[in-house]
Amino acid sequence: MSTAVLRLVKMAQEHHLVADDGEWSEATVSWFGAPMPLGIREAGTADPALEYFMSDGTPHNPPGEGFIDRPAKPAISFLLKIEEV
Repeated sequence: MSTAVLRLVKMAQEHHLVADDGEWSEATVSWFGAPMPLGIREAGTADPALEYFMSDGTPHNPPGEGFIDRPAKPAISFLLKIEEV
């Protein structure tokens, strides 16, 4: 995991968020089942090593957003909104 993404993961954990780690075709991802906290958004945007991304929902996955370190391949992803059950 890259230092830039690891720093964001640790910030999310400080907000008591828990990740499901897994593989995506483009990266190793830490998925969080909550919207992105503002501090993480600001830190990710300010880090030149990270690229912001947004993904549309599919029948199997809700829409999300996050940051990826393309050269190193790790990413962090959050829900765009919490789905009501």
